[in-house]
Amino acid sequence: MKEKKYSYYDIKAVSEMLNESSELEGKTLLWTGTGGFLGQWVLEFIKYLNQSVLISPCKLLAYDINIPEKTIQNEFAECGIYFRKHNLTTKLPLINEKIDYVVHMAGIASPTHYKQLPLETIDVAVEGVRSALEIAKIHGAKFLFTSSSEVYQTPSVIPTPESYVGAIPSNNERSCYDVSKLMAENLVYIYSHNFDVDACTVRIFNSFGVGIQESDSRILPRIASAAKTRNKIKIYKTNILPTRTYCPSANTIAGIFKALINGKKSEIYNIGISSPEISVNELIEKINDTCGINIQYEYVSPTSVYIDEPLRRCPDVSKAMSEIGYNPSVSLDKGLIDFFNWTEATYTGINHP
Repeated sequence: MKEKKYSYYDIKAVSEMLNESSELEGKTLLWTGTGGFLGQWVLEFIKYLNQSVLISPCKLLAYDINIPEKTIQNEFAECGIYFRKHNLTTKLPLINEKIDYVVHMAGIASPTHYKQLPLETIDVAVEGVRSALEIAKIHGAKFLFTSSSEVYQTPSVIPTPESYVGAIPSNNERSCYDVSKLMAENLVYIYSHNFDVDACTVRIFNSFGVGIQESDSRILPRIASAAKTRNKIKIYKTNILPTRTYCPSANTIAGIFKALINGKKSEIYNIGISSPEISVNELIEKINDTCGINIQYEYVSPTSVYIDEPLRRCPDVSKAMSEIGYNPSVSLDKGLIDFFNWTEATYTGINHP
């Protein structure tokens, strides 16, 4: 993480959507997965709160298998953020100080990566969430788990509410991620009902934004990497083009904090945006129009891990809006402009497929 990147994070938008920040005054949060792209947003947001908003700063214990270099650690420590190196496939250590909030966000989310690391993907989700729930139980802390829209598979109801039950296959290359997320959700339910842990879950829908590594195989970093080379990008196509709604990460982070603070015990909340639901070629055309880029594409047969991907993802967020005050205000166009401004400055094109 470099200082010059910080201005790209739309932290002000997150703060404007989150009027409950005072609930974090003087609290201690344990947060896993802070090395990922959404984790970087969490770090920047807590830094902003402690520097500019909270009278009594909160404290963040940031757990990840990768942590920043020492100079960055020292910089964040001045803002109440302390890094702990830990492999989330193994049990979290006991913590002596009082913990008020626990968030398990660690996970292997890229299909290409979890295809290569299926057992690690399962362990981070299942063993990781159980370990984090144990800490929440010991400390009487409020708990949040970040799940995925993948648990719906290809739904027959669009927009898809939290009550919809998808049929997840257990025997393909995506199953390690999808099934383990669902199993982790069940552990949240068990600890909530059997051990009285104040725990809830959010299901994240196709979040994107500043901080996604260029080596990530998902579609927006692939498009951004291709944009650097000005060459065609390959789009996976079967008989039906999958459609998605793409959620700028400022909305996602605001929704996560809303659920952490306001979420009801044992409930599940969709976090994303409900429109527009578009195919990848429509997404590219929107990027070209919105960002002034001329990205060309061609259709190719999908790699094995994408053959069984869900065909539609579009959340019904009315429950999150009514129960936790979720109100995503950053539009897709604004999110794309911010993202491509950042990737133009940081990506190299070397991972263009």
